[in-house]
Amino acid sequence: MKLLQEKLNFLLDKYSVDEKITIDDKKTATINGEKAPLFSHRNERRFIELRNIANNGTLKNISVMRVARIITKGSDIFEALYREFDICRFVLNDEFKQVTAMKNGNVMNIIATTNKGIVCTIEISATLKDGIKPIDKHEIIAEHGIACDVVVDAQLKQDSIYLYGEEEKKFTDVDFELYGLEIEDIAVVRAAFSLAQTKNVDERKASAKVLETLVKAAETSVEKCERVVL
Repeated sequence: MKLLQEKLNFLLDKYSVDEKITIDDKKTATINGEKAPLFSHRNERRFIELRNIANNGTLKNISVMRVARIITKGSDIFEALYREFDICRFVLNDEFKQVTAMKNGNVMNIIATTNKGIVCTIEISATLKDGIKPIDKHEIIAEHGIACDVVVDAQLKQDSIYLYGEEEKKFTDVDFELYGLEIEDIAVVRAAFSLAQTKNVDERKASAKVLETLVKAAETSVEKCERVVL
């Protein structure tokens, strides 16, 4: 966290933002003595652009959003679901009204419908061995056109530069002000900086409560094997 805090302090100083904010971990920060969720994934460029495409008229009559995420063995799949629910809410600019979830060991499938009638299918599995980064894919299907955060006909995200020699290296830099950080870490710093600028602590806490309700609905659906209407 020390490096991320240093990068955040750099941005605060550069843009003359006077709020006192500390990154607690990759999920929360403390601003003026009050803790707030970061929702750092909202600051990843791929989700920002998906949101733009979904809401600026590029896609007409969206019907489905498909999500798949694979995480490390032993990880909490409901914690992963919390993240994916929020990504769907953020990208579609919509809220869920019903949830159906089916879980078998370390895998779970979810079908959730939004207020606009968009069906979101979410597949989560905790099957990766230690040391492998999570793998995910988000795709929007509309009456005319689709949008996806992975290249067409690809299963994995590509990096910008590959170096082959005695050892294989790959590089992807997406932020010139935070050069050298991993994409996920850049998103954390940017999320904390956005919190310092907007000071929207209450809004973020409200979103957290919505997500907690959605995850609880999924847990209830798994337990009772039935759809939960919110």
